[in-house]
Amino acid sequence: MSQGDISIHHGNLEPLRIYGINHFMQKYGIQFSFNTESKINIVYGDTSQGINGFNIYISKNELGEGICGYLRIEDEKVPLFEKPMRLDESGDNLVVFVDNKGDEYPCVVLNNNSIAVGFDIFNEVGHILTGYLEHFWKMKENKHEKLAKIPMVDYYEKILFDCLLFASRRLNLSLKYKPFWPDGKKFAVCLTHDVDRVHKSYQYITHFVRNIGRGDFRSAMNQITSVARKLHGDEPYWNFDRIMEIERNLGVKSTFFLLNEQKKVCIFSPNGWKLYRGRYDIKDKRIVEVIKKLDAEGWEIGVHGSYNSYRDFDMMKGEKETLEEILGKRVHGISQHYCNLEIPLTWEYHEKLGFSYDASLGFVTDIGFRWGTCHPFHPFNPENGRILSLWELPIIIMDNACAYKSWQDIMEIINTVERYNGLLLLRWHQAVFNEREFPGRSEIYKRIIKECIKRGAWITNAYNIANWLTERERHINTHA
Repeated sequence: MSQGDISIHHGNLEPLRIYGINHFMQKYGIQFSFNTESKINIVYGDTSQGINGFNIYISKNELGEGICGYLRIEDEKVPLFEKPMRLDESGDNLVVFVDNKGDEYPCVVLNNNSIAVGFDIFNEVGHILTGYLEHFWKMKENKHEKLAKIPMVDYYEKILFDCLLFASRRLNLSLKYKPFWPDGKKFAVCLTHDVDRVHKSYQYITHFVRNIGRGDFRSAMNQITSVARKLHGDEPYWNFDRIMEIERNLGVKSTFFLLNEQKKVCIFSPNGWKLYRGRYDIKDKRIVEVIKKLDAEGWEIGVHGSYNSYRDFDMMKGEKETLEEILGKRVHGISQHYCNLEIPLTWEYHEKLGFSYDASLGFVTDIGFRWGTCHPFHPFNPENGRILSLWELPIIIMDNACAYKSWQDIMEIINTVERYNGLLLLRWHQAVFNEREFPGRSEIYKRIIKECIKRGAWITNAYNIANWLTERERHINTHA
């Protein structure tokens, strides 16, 4: 199928809907022409019948308050945040909509040489990828745990892609789209580590008290053993060599994000103790040596933005320059401490400083899809209507959350990412690779990687992901 075989027809649209259209095109690597008659036409928000060809009609609709119903796709129930149109039931149903009251009616219908889609794909995508789901997570209700496991954006866009595939086959055309990952890999895995602390200090006491309170006397005794081992030079959080050995044995390499926290500790503010005690000097000789060793042996080094850097451009700039001075070369990526983001300001800062990607968006105490997708995306700034060049690589599984999840829960996430050809970004702090201190954490990390190797995933560091996406996008635009 050549350029011009697919066209999208629309009138004046709001920026979020335009962003939704652009995101679909970028993600699948499909180039549309606009408002010209083509063999396949996506007619958005206009049901006029004056366009020849195979037409896919997409309803223009507004989002309601909360979940308005569910798409039933095979055995899956996918939430919608609008109440879609009731379509003619005489057509051949492709997808069925089920509302909250059990009323079922078709939502995607085939009629001869046209398909009608009764919900606003582009508006849903535009809103979700600018933070629409955040108010659900703030509610902290158990019923939203299932919501976190559903990449709604990827479901919606797959419906449109399948409609295009159906239309192209009906017309004996070959739908040209760019594979998501190199060498035909079904999905990708990105390995990352935040280096928050390299020396254990007050945690000996807090962990001991916490374990006693839980009745976990074995772990409490481990804290005493850990003190004794530290006196003999075994620092429990200094696990760089352990990680390198694990990853060498698995044939993979990761990204380490290094923290340069400068804020002074206030003794009268206990809430800040955990943020600033135990920090390290990034210019310390031993730290510099491990940074250079990791870099020389093929691991990527990135910035772990300090606690307040997400809203302080000059602070962030200084941290990037300091790390680049140590490395003697450009740093490509950043992960903000505690996943701190002030959106869209932080992303604007990241782009202005020349970062290729950010990897800060994700759950701290849960696993899943915080912004409804398992795919990287270009953030959008609704304040100025601009799509940023920066890539957001969403965190999907973090080490801390695994303490509360079963292997079945983790497998469910892996299966979903594979099904939607997405990116499984793992975030494991280097401190948790001490099995005595954090039993099971490093084993889960290894088990996930082994499972993904078995499935033939592309497993790499964050910069390689971002670089591939940029080159892929450049190729798409060059051949448009």
